[in-house]
Amino acid sequence: MSGTDTATTDIAGDTAADAGLGIDTHTVDSLRTWLVDCVAAHLERPADTVDTAVKLSDYGLDSLYVLAVAAELEDYLDISLDPTVMWDNPTIDALSEALIEELAVQDA
Repeated sequence: MSGTDTATTDIAGDTAADAGLGIDTHTVDSLRTWLVDCVAAHLERPADTVDTAVKLSDYGLDSLYVLAVAAELEDYLDISLDPTVMWDNPTIDALSEALIEELAVQDA
């Protein structure tokens, strides 16, 4: 790709243009980055200190924070989420993967 190419590639390797989607196509990496920034903001700490493999509860995020993050995710992704998605996927890595699957289901 050239420096002027702005195509977004999803986890299957398709570009947003190939899939006929807008530039808002999300990837596991883009969701992970967004989640790290969101969690870091709630924790009031630098994003580079948030480990994506650590359980969110290990950072002291209680149910109120988790619900707040879930609400922000719904707004960011423009989807409805089952609140248990945060508990069923307790790390940012797991949650990023689950969200990509959820987006695929809701886009189908």
